[in-house]
Amino acid sequence: MKLKIKLLPPYYRKGDPDERVFHLEDESSDLQQLARHLAEEWRGNFNYPLIDDNELLTAEFMVNGRHASLDTVLKEGDLVTVVPYICGG
Repeated sequence: MKLKIKLLPPYYRKGDPDERVFHLEDESSDLQQLARHLAEEWRGNFNYPLIDDNELLTAEFMVNGRHASLDTVLKEGDLVTVVPYICGG
């Protein structure tokens, strides 16, 4: 299954494209599985880790412009946007 992945800052490196194509072999993958695949296969492409040292996600996801839960099943051609959690004090 081919997906388009859009990375928001701080995930992509300056000068790198913010949108990329990602191929998943499993046709019934959900966002949780995609996050694990991205964290493993694109580890060197992220400017900031997608999964932290405590195995927690550092982002939420949108699918085709709509917020989505981690159990959302993906379909061929979906646009998945990786949105960083915002925190501060």
